[in-house]
Amino acid sequence: MISEEIFSRLVEAQAASDDPGAAQARTLGLLAVFNSLWEFYLLAPNGDVFVDRDDGAPLAATSAERDLAYVQAARRFPELRHLMPERRPGTRTCPQCGGSGVVVLADGRTVFCGPPCNSRGWTDR
Repeated sequence: MISEEIFSRLVEAQAASDDPGAAQARTLGLLAVFNSLWEFYLLAPNGDVFVDRDDGAPLAATSAERDLAYVQAARRFPELRHLMPERRPGTRTCPQCGGSGVVVLADGRTVFCGPPCNSRGWTDR
């Protein structure tokens, strides 16, 4: 799913940074693609996604968590743009973010949209 060369380069570049979760991800041979207050989303070169909730070993992601990780990976790393889930016919634009995947707060800050679209900008419902 991700070429070994690109994946290795991204992991090494991230390990040299101060990105949250980078050191733990590198130890596991994974790439940290997104973090929230309580968890890190980690990507394997074969496309598997794991969630590290800091309470033991990372667990396999649910399908919703995997979609969120793919969207964030595609936004953060241009080389991983191919991971962005494709919008299927019959879906509708997310009412929370208006299709952008981002919500603007009252104070002007932006945050990634959670449910119902998980930052995709569209929903199946």
